[in-house]
Amino acid sequence: MKIYQNLKINKKHQDSVVAIGNFDGVHLGHQKVINHAQKKAKKNKLPFGIITFEPMPVMFFNKKIKNHRINSLTQKKNLLKKLRLDFLIIVNFNKKFSKLLPKDFIEKIVFKKAKCKFVYVSNNFKFGYKRQGNTKTLKKYSNIYNYKTVITSPLKKVNKVVSSTIIEKKFFEEKLMKLINY
Repeated sequence: MKIYQNLKINKKHQDSVVAIGNFDGVHLGHQKVINHAQKKAKKNKLPFGIITFEPMPVMFFNKKIKNHRINSLTQKKNLLKKLRLDFLIIVNFNKKFSKLLPKDFIEKIVFKKAKCKFVYVSNNFKFGYKRQGNTKTLKKYSNIYNYKTVITSPLKKVNKVVSSTIIEKKFFEEKLMKLINY
């Protein structure tokens, strides 16, 4: 797996299928998005990769949150390696990037840098300045920038959506109970 810490993507990883998201914990819900994208890449003989962000946007915008994650970046990379990606793009989430309008994210990252043919996201995906972009935005610009948006429905286990938020809450509740019972 080739890891890009910048947006200088090798030609062999362009014209690809990508899944975009934080993928914190790489839980079963994330794996559903990733697996669907990976199958599309294999079927179309295209490279497959992931675009993720570091630091996580919630931590960037709220400096008081020091550890709002299930896995460290190193752990996330190791988990993603096991899924046999061709490449991983880690976008530096900084002040300049946080001001990027949704259309500019699509044009500059999805179209010009990664040259994506297929973009896979979960149904609650938000992006761009003040989270103004969503799945409708991705679909709106797909014809202009020559990619297809695929939205993966949430994975449900026992009628509950599997999400990082729920996993984080359960994780911190368990930590708290261990401290209380210590």
